[in-house]
Amino acid sequence: METHLDLRQRKTRRLLVEALAQLLVEKPFQELSVVDICGRAMVHRTTFYAHFNDKQELLRYLLEGLERECIATCQPQYPERTPREYLMAAARNAFTFFASRRELYRACLNSGADVQVHALEDCAAQELCRLFSEPRFREASPSMDPQVAAHFYTGAMLSLIRWWLSSSQPLPVDHLLANLEQFIPIL
Repeated sequence: METHLDLRQRKTRRLLVEALAQLLVEKPFQELSVVDICGRAMVHRTTFYAHFNDKQELLRYLLEGLERECIATCQPQYPERTPREYLMAAARNAFTFFASRRELYRACLNSGADVQVHALEDCAAQELCRLFSEPRFREASPSMDPQVAAHFYTGAMLSLIRWWLSSSQPLPVDHLLANLEQFIPIL
């Protein structure tokens, strides 16, 4: 995606993204200014505007990067697992991923970045639909409609993750996974 940018441009974008991520944890997105972001990143405002039109575009850029990282991280390494094992491994990976970025995701959820959350949901549902259409999933549950199942699981997981991230006393991951196992049919 960024192959057209030289190393200096990539470094500047990384500094701006890191600055925004740090500031989002400290105060609401609506209270942040481009000057705040530039000050934290130690870049000039004109440099900021050479890369982004406004702070909303920078936020979208940050969220797109997190989305790519999330998808790459949450997919189990061994797709040949049984469907049930695959879904449980994906759930564990997702909780681990979001837990390691808890404060940033809470800040993003509070920033009003709902549109990007829906993009993540659609992307994850497409991947699950593709997976649920594979013979091993079809054989395990022949009457299951891959699109319905993919959107159901994706929506449920993201809703659970949002609730978990927003909780002042989040439940342990093992507790969540033990409960999830009861909802995932034996495939």
